[in-house]
Amino acid sequence: MEPGDLLKQTKLFAELTDADIGLLSQSTRLETFRPAQVIVREGRVGAAFYILVSGEVEVILGISTPNPVVVKTLTTGDFFGEIAVMKHMTRSASVRAAEETKCLVIRRLDLDSFIERYPEIAARIQSALSSRFGNSQPQ
Repeated sequence: MEPGDLLKQTKLFAELTDADIGLLSQSTRLETFRPAQVIVREGRVGAAFYILVSGEVEVILGISTPNPVVVKTLTTGDFFGEIAVMKHMTRSASVRAAEETKCLVIRRLDLDSFIERYPEIAARIQSALSSRFGNSQPQ
């Protein structure tokens, strides 16, 4: 499946036009993660966000502590890391591959550049974030 098709199937980008998706897909790449590989680490600044193409990941709080807690499992079609990227803040949780996992990756700088060129996209993405989290978005 092409990156543009994967982006269009993601709730975060579902409202974008095909032309917008085509432009954004030029800045995406496919990465593969090994089982138990940490993809993003809690407390670090978000440099990219991820769309699961295949596999499964665990969202973990306190991964570096003696008692880490798996708070959620994500599978194909889910996405993670968008809040830290859009809000330019640190990650609120770690994400680890539970099995071999392929993700479509969009770097923050690429997304920022895309939004700078097409400011109307920021409102669409914000709307998708609001839909995902309701009126209370994580800080």
